[in-house]
Amino acid sequence: MSDAPAEAATLRHRLGFALGPLLFLALLLFPLPGLPLPAQRLCAVLALAIVFWVSEAIPMAATALLCPALCIPLGVASDREVLAPFAHPSIYLFLGSFLLAEAMRSHGLDRRIALWLLTRPVVLRTPFSLFAAIGVLTAALSMWMSNVATTAMMLPIARSVLQACPELATARNRTNLVLLVAFGASVGGLGTPVGTPPNIITMGFLKQLTGQPIQFFDWMQCAVPLVVLLTAFLLWLFRPHERAFGDVQSLRAVLGAQRQALGPVAPGERNAALVFGSALCLWMWPGLVDCGLALLQRLAPDAIAPDTARFWLGTAWLKAHLPEETVGLFAGLSLFLLPTDWRRWQFTLTWRQAAQIDWATILLFGGGLSLGTLIFQTKLAAALGDGITAWLGHPGLWTLIAVGIVASLVLSEAASNTASANVMVPLMLALAQQSDLPVAPVALATGIACSFGFLLPVSTGPNAMAYATGAVPITAMMRAGLWLDLVGGVAIWVLMRLLW
Repeated sequence: MSDAPAEAATLRHRLGFALGPLLFLALLLFPLPGLPLPAQRLCAVLALAIVFWVSEAIPMAATALLCPALCIPLGVASDREVLAPFAHPSIYLFLGSFLLAEAMRSHGLDRRIALWLLTRPVVLRTPFSLFAAIGVLTAALSMWMSNVATTAMMLPIARSVLQACPELATARNRTNLVLLVAFGASVGGLGTPVGTPPNIITMGFLKQLTGQPIQFFDWMQCAVPLVVLLTAFLLWLFRPHERAFGDVQSLRAVLGAQRQALGPVAPGERNAALVFGSALCLWMWPGLVDCGLALLQRLAPDAIAPDTARFWLGTAWLKAHLPEETVGLFAGLSLFLLPTDWRRWQFTLTWRQAAQIDWATILLFGGGLSLGTLIFQTKLAAALGDGITAWLGHPGLWTLIAVGIVASLVLSEAASNTASANVMVPLMLALAQQSDLPVAPVALATGIACSFGFLLPVSTGPNAMAYATGAVPITAMMRAGLWLDLVGGVAIWVLMRLLW
């Protein structure tokens, strides 16, 4: 990465390191009028958390532990109340999905899938079909793996494509393909709850703070159309400028050689694919049954009782005894039980491999959920809602959703997507509740918008990786990122309007 982003990050770190404690002390020493003492002290802790998260003055996971811990000696709540959200069920959906993605990565299943698709004759027909396959594949993989891991896997494949096709390796095409991979990974992560941390954070806040859980399939019904629309926009924005290959044989040989180098399918790959398929079926089966029953009731209202159908199809038992979080946890843990070599006592996943997952994000989610819960417990949410509605008036649902989208887009350019979701989702939930508006569309729109932020290399991990290749000028990233932010913000608002 060039010196400019590094210098900007250092300045941001230093400013945050000084400003955070100053705000914390100022709010402790000079209380805001009308707030009870626990809410006043929590307000000081929140100011510190927000500044440290946005500036990344210290590691964000450390902030997620420090700020809830401060609430205990300050008397905001007891240690049991403060630390309980770190064991919220959604944490274990995170954990299981991270373990599953690590098994797929460590055994090369993700790379095998990618190379198998890219060596299909229909993909190698034209440069556009090749770029489209890379973009769609990146988005599809990122729905189940972390955005950074997907980008790290797809960028070398994209580089191999350009090296094998000199006619495609123009400066503009290099920029387009690298940005297609980076932006496609971020867009694809929107599609499922496990695709990117802000998704699970949003679901966790809705369940913990409002008692309105969103099921796995329900999220996909909302988000997958958005992924399809934005991926199509990316394919148009980053289309290649050549209409035909000069020599496709060299490209086919390079990709084929990479695929042959993987060798036969290993037991670890089979086990990871089996666990992934089983988890996917269990996650989606209740939602598919509910959709089918809803359609059947419209066509033939007296054909079958829905509760009876759910009982015989197993979805009632699944919801009661095997919820999505437990499915994710069992999927991850089963990888330690499925052997790859009995004689050597080797299994699909080792703890050394499991230690490589993103534990920091898990802690960050727990810290955000803890502070969000305390916001509502201490009535600070009501005070914030009253204050903002007094300033803005009583906005309608669609105005509030627009405000949440714009604020989240702006914040996500400066802070990580996870930190943005921890800040914005509970705030917008408080505003929706104080305005007597539906909380689900406000939270969904805000949480999805937190996964945007395409302007700068520091906005997301895939952006930083794309810029580090040296193939993407900062002006090209900002120009394309601005278009994607604008189109994405409008698309989120329109999607919520259609669904609600």
